[in-house]
Amino acid sequence: MACTNTNIIVNGGFRTGLAPWTGTNVKIVKNPVYKNDSSALLRTGSVLKQRQALTIQKGCAYYLYFRLLNVTPSGLNANLFATVSYLDNHGNIIRSTPLQIILPRAKKLAFKSYFNIVPPPPAQTRSVSVVFSSVKGTVFVDYIRLAAHTV
Repeated sequence: MACTNTNIIVNGGFRTGLAPWTGTNVKIVKNPVYKNDSSALLRTGSVLKQRQALTIQKGCAYYLYFRLLNVTPSGLNANLFATVSYLDNHGNIIRSTPLQIILPRAKKLAFKSYFNIVPPPPAQTRSVSVVFSSVKGTVFVDYIRLAAHTV
C-alpha cells in the first residue's frame, strides 16, 4: 500500500477557528505574518491538542510538520513540546514521541518550520493525538500537519 501523504490533522491552519482542537490557555488570533490567516497563540502553561481516528498505513513513517514564531518578550527563548501519541481503542497511550523545542526569539517577524519523524504506529493503534504544550514563552503555532510517508 502506498503512503497517502494526506493530512490526518483537521484545521491545522486554524482557518475555521479552534475546533476540533481543544486545550487550555489557547487563543486563535490573526496570523502576524500572513494576511487573512489565523494562528494559535500559546503562552506559558498553554496546551493545544487534537485526537483523530487513525487507519494505519503499513510500511509508512509519520511526519509531524508545524511552524512556530516566538514572540516572547525581552528576547528570551521559548520552550515547548510537540508530542504525537498513538492510542488504543480505550484511549490509552501505547507510544508517545515527544519533541522538545527551545526556540530563540525571532529576529524578524517570520515563522520557523519544524518537522519530526514519528515511528510507525503499533498494530493495536486506533487513534492518534497531537499535543503542543508550552513550558515557557509566547509562541504562535501554525500549519500543523501529520501525514504518512514512504519509509
